[in-house]
Amino acid sequence: MRRCFHCLLPLFTLALALAGCAPQGATGPTPAPTISAPLAVDPTSAPPTASAPTRVPPTLAPTTAPPTLAPTLAPTSAPTLAPTSAPTLAPTLAATLSVEQIFFLRGGDLVALDVGAGNVELLVEGVREVAATRDARRLILVRGDGAAGELWVLERSSGSLWQLTQNTRAESTPSWAPDGLSLVYSSAPEPRPFPPDWERWSGWCGSAEARLLDLPATPQLVAASAERSLGPGCEPAFGPDGKRIVFTTPPTGSGGMPFKGAGNTLRMVNRQGENGWDLAIADGVSPAQGQLVYSPAWSPDGGQISYQRFLGYQALVDINLVEVGSSFQRNGAPVGLGAGWMLAPSYAPDGRQVLITEHNYSDARGLSGYNIWRTTVLRLGEPSQLMLPSGELTLGASEAARLPQATAAAWSPDGAALIVTLPAGWQPGMGDDEPSFAAVGPGELWRWRVGAAPEAKLADGVDFGSPLIWLPAAPGSLSTDATDLRPVAGRS
Repeated sequence: MRRCFHCLLPLFTLALALAGCAPQGATGPTPAPTISAPLAVDPTSAPPTASAPTRVPPTLAPTTAPPTLAPTLAPTSAPTLAPTSAPTLAPTLAATLSVEQIFFLRGGDLVALDVGAGNVELLVEGVREVAATRDARRLILVRGDGAAGELWVLERSSGSLWQLTQNTRAESTPSWAPDGLSLVYSSAPEPRPFPPDWERWSGWCGSAEARLLDLPATPQLVAASAERSLGPGCEPAFGPDGKRIVFTTPPTGSGGMPFKGAGNTLRMVNRQGENGWDLAIADGVSPAQGQLVYSPAWSPDGGQISYQRFLGYQALVDINLVEVGSSFQRNGAPVGLGAGWMLAPSYAPDGRQVLITEHNYSDARGLSGYNIWRTTVLRLGEPSQLMLPSGELTLGASEAARLPQATAAAWSPDGAALIVTLPAGWQPGMGDDEPSFAAVGPGELWRWRVGAAPEAKLADGVDFGSPLIWLPAAPGSLSTDATDLRPVAGRS
């Protein structure tokens, strides 16, 4: 494909400069955003709501030994654990889980960093993705080699680990229900592509299915029939109320490209997968709607959803708009701008800021590696102006901070800081546009406060593309002198 990312440098530089006119200083409280809707389209009917099913919460036993990983399942057709996939249990000194921890991947393994002491502990080998429950008690892991990718559950307080799914597909993008009793995730023939770009993402989402799974009452594998389909698509996300789920539907047209990568929606359904309606639409034709909508993310209170709108190739640039809209009606409006392909937005805990990370894979200068990545924090509710090839556009947010070469970021539990992945050897004050980090090897974890340069290096050896999670202390944490059997599971 033709990609000349910054050949239109004067025009696009002006666009980004106008988008970044906001001061880079303090981020004090600001009112919740009131966003106009230049791209608004009212749905034909109000979206339905549904009551969450009555569930019995699980009883956690943080001081007990890990569960047996070879249960007897009924019916007999349900899968059973192969002996080679069972984790190898290794007695270790228990970590102190009464402290904040940061989770990331190092050499393909999940590790935990004690934020206060700086100690790093190996938890589980062979991990691709990780997501946490809202109460910070459990992690869901995606593990597997090649085209495989199964879901595993890790209890933070006890260290117990068990495999949840076993099928012929690759699971990814897991999202917990707020009660921790159900999961939604993408299931496709192949793993989610990384780094992302338009063509590879379109092929993956076009073959994927959004699925829901209720966790069993006891740790065990589930039968394939327990996985319920919400419909074709990818990137499902549970709402904070536990009643609604939003996911990305597959592209249906080509948009003039030699692959199917245009025309889709963001679909909202209830927890039973019923009463669906389209929260946002991209027709793949008109300049305003663009090629695709993708990567939805809920605000902490569930009242808004932020997502990416891919406008396509305009004036030698692949342009994305970050949009925010009500989760109850179709009224998304732009708040930010990005180039190339974007990761899912992430709200600050107070809902007043959103961070976005972009992968500028078609940079015309030929840069690659870390040089084509950038993370930006947007301050909602502070309008700004943006110049696009189609004309001037009013945004519902202003740029609070920008960090070139950052490939991932996550908020601290209190929202006062972030952690970011930067290339090995990065130092404050280095030039933003210099081709210094063309490699894609392991990076470094840094603490970053909006309005200042990253202030402290926390860890090295962070995998390129590693997810980042910063969690508070787990409820029911072990005492500092306790000892448990911490499973360090071999690759399955």
